Amino acid sequence: MFKHIAWFRLAVTVAASLLPGTGFARDVVDMTGRKVTVPDVIERVVTIGAVPVINSYVFAVGKAKTLAMALPSSFDPALSAFQFVFAPQLATNPQLQDANGPDLEKLLSVRPDVVLSFEQATADLLTRNGISVILLRIGTPDEVKAGVALIAEALGNPEVGPKYAAYFDDLTARVAAKVAKIPEEKRPTVLYMNPANMTQPHVIAEWWIPAGGGRSVTNDGRTQNVLPLTTEAVVGANPDYIFVQQPSHVGVLRADPVLSQLDAVKNNRVIVSPRGAHVWGNRAVDLVLTPLWVATVLHPDAFPREELIAESKHFYSGFFKTELSNEQVEEILSGGWDQSK
Repeated sequence: MFKHIAWFRLAVTVAASLLPGTGFARDVVDMTGRKVTVPDVIERVVTIGAVPVINSYVFAVGKAKTLAMALPSSFDPALSAFQFVFAPQLATNPQLQDANGPDLEKLLSVRPDVVLSFEQATADLLTRNGISVILLRIGTPDEVKAGVALIAEALGNPEVGPKYAAYFDDLTARVAAKVAKIPEEKRPTVLYMNPANMTQPHVIAEWWIPAGGGRSVTNDGRTQNVLPLTTEAVVGANPDYIFVQQPSHVGVLRADPVLSQLDAVKNNRVIVSPRGAHVWGNRAVDLVLTPLWVATVLHPDAFPREELIAESKHFYSGFFKTELSNEQVEEILSGGWDQSK
């Protein structure tokens, strides 16, 4: 009798862990606290919304081959070149979103095992149509680490989460130990900005600028992610360096009759962020390398460029499972900008 009871309990447990037509399933809790049921083995992943950013998390947990959609046409392929290095199928997979959001009919035809997104509206729409959606909420270094851990667990490589967190903390500490020896008065002032829309685009820069040995001119304890800027405020700050997201922003600054007179512009100290999976200075997984890059720019005597190149190759090999040449790393570090122009 007890044998029959035990078997019944086992049968109930197994039945409860099945998804119709997919076999075994399990639950994960996403970054908004939602419980999401996903197949035990995930073979098809779709990212919706901030696709290059979210893809970086899939790359970092060694699951680039599971991505089942193309890079949306709204993302400049010239600025996303390494997305195709890390996941070549992004060039030929079907387009599953446009300016209005996900194309539900096309998405259903792909039959994704899970969709990853930042957008609640996307989760609501797709969940109503039987698609499992994991939501990310990432705006700080700790949330970047938590995002890697979540995606690693969901996609079946849970060991990557602690490994990435340990690497993140170790590299940050190594940079911090050398930055601590630099006197405060020798740390240049820095503005991270998007001159096309006059904003400081990501509050996370208030972490990586000082971590790399700079003094952020917008670090006033702000909590909002995007900070509007005025020309008067930028001129008043007159930072030693300006960091920007893409090469076109250099031209915007040079063409502006007022901003072109800033010391950083006149002294050719407008620096384009490296761009691997995505812009290093934003919330993608490459963020881990950003303090070392900033320190290499601001304090080249203490942080030789060769160290940055070696660390970058080590990172992309260890987490993205992609061996990069020195030339490819230099291309990432240039952010797509020919500095000779």
